[in-house]
Amino acid sequence: MSPRNRDYIFCLSCDEQKFFYLGVAMAKQTYDLPSKKTVRRAGEVLRSSDSSQAEKDLAIDVLSQWRSLFYRPINTFQALIRKKIKDAGIKNAIVAQRLKRTPSIVTKLKRFPDMQLDRMQDIGGVRAVLNSVDEVRKIHSSLVDGRHKHSPVLPPKDYITEPKQDGYRGIHQVFKYSTTQHAELKGMQVEVQIRTKLQHYWATAVETIGVIEKSSFKTGLGDEKFKQFFRLSSALFSIQEQEPVVASLRDKSKLEIAEEFSLLEKELGVFDKLAAFTSVVKAVSGVENKKANGYYLLMLDTDKKLTSFIPFAADQQDIAEQVYTLVEQREKENPNIDVVLAAAGDMKDLRTAYPNYFVDTKAFISSLKQICAEITKN
Repeated sequence: MSPRNRDYIFCLSCDEQKFFYLGVAMAKQTYDLPSKKTVRRAGEVLRSSDSSQAEKDLAIDVLSQWRSLFYRPINTFQALIRKKIKDAGIKNAIVAQRLKRTPSIVTKLKRFPDMQLDRMQDIGGVRAVLNSVDEVRKIHSSLVDGRHKHSPVLPPKDYITEPKQDGYRGIHQVFKYSTTQHAELKGMQVEVQIRTKLQHYWATAVETIGVIEKSSFKTGLGDEKFKQFFRLSSALFSIQEQEPVVASLRDKSKLEIAEEFSLLEKELGVFDKLAAFTSVVKAVSGVENKKANGYYLLMLDTDKKLTSFIPFAADQQDIAEQVYTLVEQREKENPNIDVVLAAAGDMKDLRTAYPNYFVDTKAFISSLKQICAEITKN
């Protein structure tokens, strides 16, 4: 093991060290790539409530192998997007990538009975967070119309022009990856999410309140008052960006939306809950990656109010994926643990791209307070 690995392995618990070393050993193994038919069958097993535990365990292994294939495509798109942003002269943008969590994949298979695992479009994802809607549309256009060999799947999902019913906004564009060097990767689909900072604050707050209330608001579950709160907060951000609000609120004036939001926020105590949770969550870590564009395994323990991360260098993606899979398996019965393998430029970018794992919702709160104050003043 290289000295670089030893630098941070001692920052892990004893159990995590065991998983790390096991991950190193497993990463040295080679696997036969699963066929799409095998992947599709694994998805059916994971969707079914009648599958045995042995069948599920085998299906999870297939899913992990399939998911690991997305590393090269999402690395390619992260680099492409960074170049587009640089060429456009856009400052203070954040670009990050992630592999979809196993629980999220299984939940999506169960929510959409006709979905096939081998055709799921967002297992590998890249996210760009920009300063304005104009920048979002500019980068989206440059990706779709630009000179590269990857094919866009049109039309895109433009949730800025037509927000989702729950208030989610952003642009989702799927591309089919093209390569001449790795035939097994050709045609794999990568989802690129492009959103503004305000849209990102909103999405982060939804996930954080979901953790606090132990309810998956992003999948349509949860108390109706909280869901209305997020529709109203989305509408306020839409008003600020001069874009259409969610359809269910289009018959209301700006003042009515702001007043209803303020009353509901006081009733639910959302800001207080976010602030209190943020104040007790501690972030602990090993050693930050010395170089940019490495990987981080992020773990949020909502019971212990603790966020931890394990850093990996850019050339350690195989080890990172194996440790990710092992930790997911270890914690699969623990509802208090949320884990994801992500990549960003550096720790600052990582905190901005995945603030829900660091429970940072200050920008969400301050932005809404300012928007409401401006609306009610006028």
